[in-house]
Amino acid sequence: MALAPGAAGGAFLRGLRRGGGVSPDPDGAIAPKRCATPNERQSRFALDLDRNPTPEIERSFPSFREIPHFVRRVEASLCASVAMDVFCRCAGCPGCSGVTNPLGGLCDKDPQRYTVKRKTANGVGVGTGFRKYCKPCLRVQEQLRNAAKKEGEIRGLGSLYGNSHSQINHGTAFGHDHVPGNRPRIVIFGDSITEQSFCEGGFGAAFADRYKRHADVVLRGYSGYNSRDAVALLPHIFPVNDLTPPVLVTVCFGANDSVTENSTMATVQGVPLEEYKGNLVKILTHLSNLEPPPAVLVMSPPPVDSNEWKKTCDDNNYHTDALPDRNLNRTGQYAHAAINVARTFADNTGEYLSVYGLNLFDKLQGVEMWKSFLSDGLHLSKEGYKFVSELMLQSVEEKFDLEADDNPSDFPSFLDVDWKTPGRTIDQFVEKKMNAQRGDEFDI
Repeated sequence: MALAPGAAGGAFLRGLRRGGGVSPDPDGAIAPKRCATPNERQSRFALDLDRNPTPEIERSFPSFREIPHFVRRVEASLCASVAMDVFCRCAGCPGCSGVTNPLGGLCDKDPQRYTVKRKTANGVGVGTGFRKYCKPCLRVQEQLRNAAKKEGEIRGLGSLYGNSHSQINHGTAFGHDHVPGNRPRIVIFGDSITEQSFCEGGFGAAFADRYKRHADVVLRGYSGYNSRDAVALLPHIFPVNDLTPPVLVTVCFGANDSVTENSTMATVQGVPLEEYKGNLVKILTHLSNLEPPPAVLVMSPPPVDSNEWKKTCDDNNYHTDALPDRNLNRTGQYAHAAINVARTFADNTGEYLSVYGLNLFDKLQGVEMWKSFLSDGLHLSKEGYKFVSELMLQSVEEKFDLEADDNPSDFPSFLDVDWKTPGRTIDQFVEKKMNAQRGDEFDI
């Protein structure tokens, strides 16, 4: 099986690397796309408002007219990408050509090119893009990373320069709990529903099983956390200067945000609906700043059985409220808000960031006996986790083209290992894999 150039080890990665802002023409010449001017963007936005006085984005974000900051920032980053992708972005390393490029950079070589398969409205299409650096610079950076790993710490190997050229940044490139490895990472990020997802039938365990020997599934679930807490975790779990960001992130918050306003837990866990939507935008914006950005599956909170949850709270002495601190209608408002945020963000970032919203609230209620999907009125039961796992895996494979095949991607099958000299076999496999990361063909 031949992997597309630029694939990082496993066939399931082929749909996750996206092209930059430069499109190659049939003759191989680089033809940058022209970004819309501020006046053109303002005219388009005004025209949209005339056609639809209350567009979806304005319903989701009432302050969008005044501060569509995340849209402007994404557009600005795309324009900057067009300007920079035609030359290597390295700020100076032994792999640089030493010839100043027309943009003032220190290397005039073409950036490394890659080709991937990407889901489109008409099926699976082929896309082409560029990495940040040229092949010699990528090899130098890889050598430096390997040397740093032997010392027990991976350090940053470069930074984008602005108006003035900076020296290579050797600051730590990972957050507080980053787990480096030779496999791509899938991070499942959320509250207690995520924290408990490695139970029997849980979606964390299901992902680990589906992508075994292809990706490491990293659990980042925090019982009791809300979206406000999640924003505070972002720089520690997803540092923006991470050299190996995850290929997929699942985000599931809202079950705690949606506690009723007059309950005891409101001051501990509750988050107003507008702030909740803004926090989800912050999470998606942060993830979009990773390079390359991961695919993001935004999951709504599931429905709640308020009477059963009230009984759970009473039995465990959680609080002494006379009424349930959660109800179906309020949770539904937060669930639909999460899906609207995901849809709006995806519509305004295009192919730059793949985002899909999975509405667990409506999906579970579509089953007649949906209350059996809950173990205590709030958290998922074994049957509930199994149902959600199937929905998540189906969404990831269909929307992001993230599929695992029968071939291991980290090390070869035991049938291909020479039992007399296993070290040589594995070293050769790893060398081929590293060549694939630099853009060469890789046959497993």
